[in-house]
Amino acid sequence: MEPAILAGDWLLIDPTVREWPRNGSVVVFHEPDGGPLAIKRVEAGPGERIPFAGGYLVMGPDEAWLTADASTVATGAAGLGPPIDSHRFGPVSLQHLVGRAFFRYAPLGRLGRIPPRYPRP
Repeated sequence: MEPAILAGDWLLIDPTVREWPRNGSVVVFHEPDGGPLAIKRVEAGPGERIPFAGGYLVMGPDEAWLTADASTVATGAAGLGPPIDSHRFGPVSLQHLVGRAFFRYAPLGRLGRIPPRYPRP
């Protein structure tokens, strides 16, 4: 999730969230393919359309499309593959949502609210 969230950032998470937060929000969730906890940004919520594979996908009533802030170019430059997000595992069901990240409390030099969105390079 660089540059919005860096390794070593300590975040406050609102675990009382019972529906997908608005687009641009950063969420913590269990990866649908059984992976570990992940942090991504809500790109589209329930009922919204997202361009995919030359067409569109419409999110179900409890689904969201989650994306990474980093581009494929940025992750490739870091020696990693493409970002792991909904482009890889598809829409994410509400049952996987853990909470909404809203504040960084450490390190002190990065203290503050989580930015709403970074432009993709």
